[in-house]
Amino acid sequence: MIERSNGARLFGLRRTGKSTEARALCARLRLKEPGTPVIEIDAQGMASEATLLVEMLKKIPANAKSLSDRLMTAMTSDSGISQVARDAISKHTGGSADVQAYFGPLMQALERTLTHQDKVVLVIDELPWLCRSILEHDATQGRQRIDLLLASLRRLRDRGVRMLLLGSVGMAALLRQYGLHTEHLNDLGLLEVPPLADDEPADYLQWLVTGSEATGWTDKHSQQCLEECGAHYPAVIHLAFMKLSVGGRAAPLARIEAIFADKVRPDFDAAIYAQFDRRLQLYRQLPDGLSSLLPKLLDAAMRHPQQCAALADLRPLLAEGADDSDLRDALAILREDGFLSVRVPRNAAEQWRPASTLVVAWWAQSH
Repeated sequence: MIERSNGARLFGLRRTGKSTEARALCARLRLKEPGTPVIEIDAQGMASEATLLVEMLKKIPANAKSLSDRLMTAMTSDSGISQVARDAISKHTGGSADVQAYFGPLMQALERTLTHQDKVVLVIDELPWLCRSILEHDATQGRQRIDLLLASLRRLRDRGVRMLLLGSVGMAALLRQYGLHTEHLNDLGLLEVPPLADDEPADYLQWLVTGSEATGWTDKHSQQCLEECGAHYPAVIHLAFMKLSVGGRAAPLARIEAIFADKVRPDFDAAIYAQFDRRLQLYRQLPDGLSSLLPKLLDAAMRHPQQCAALADLRPLLAEGADDSDLRDALAILREDGFLSVRVPRNAAEQWRPASTLVVAWWAQSH
């Protein structure tokens, strides 16, 4: 998808493999397109969009020096930008108030310089974290700043920059909470990292076994490990394998069930369940219609987790005066945040169901 379009967005739970997939994508692109500048940025901990901009410039690969020089020249020679801001950009000091004050003109200078022939790929991890940080700490200008940031990123995509935007929480709920424009992201395809399926869990576990050279590991260990894992996310399997092969030696088969109960599930489930709980808390801050609709949709989906809920079955949950746009917004939020997944059979309406057995287990424990 990244190669054939403007890019994609990938939001969901922590520890399910999003960042790993992003790194693998970047590695594949560097091999397939060796001259393409691939820029990877982790936005968690950043306090401003100016820092993001400077980090983008700093991380342009050495093999794209001509691109870097053109971009820096465009921004540092623009007379509409203060000399102090131009100096700050040239010295890569993105935390300065001057860079922040001229963020819009600096991005416009960057946009003017880029061409479709540059074929830049930009990967931003934890973009929602940065956006929420700005919104929560700047009550006066936060909305305007995020609108400018997202609009600028879209214009970069229109200039040919392919993007992958990631985050451990979705953007849909954040944008609705603060009344921001959602169209800035609608040119990006929505990706998901579902649990491994079919032969993938066994293949992944065998790869771990081979790489570690753990002694005493048998096919029965693999079978029992995967049965105990439940949800076959790579992080779950990896954690389980580490707990079952301490010291490079496989645990006794008779101990596997107890190890999962005492050491694997408490760690992983607590981390996942805390994310679900946090999301529900954030939903209370949404406009009234959405804040009441989201728990109803979850309840409907969890009531019969082995079945799919058709869109028509969910419409009666809408409050008086609400319409399909509210329902679709709510479902988009639940999908981005890892609660629900969707399938659309041929010649049939879309169908919604729990995204994983982890969601079902969390719901059963919480309700």
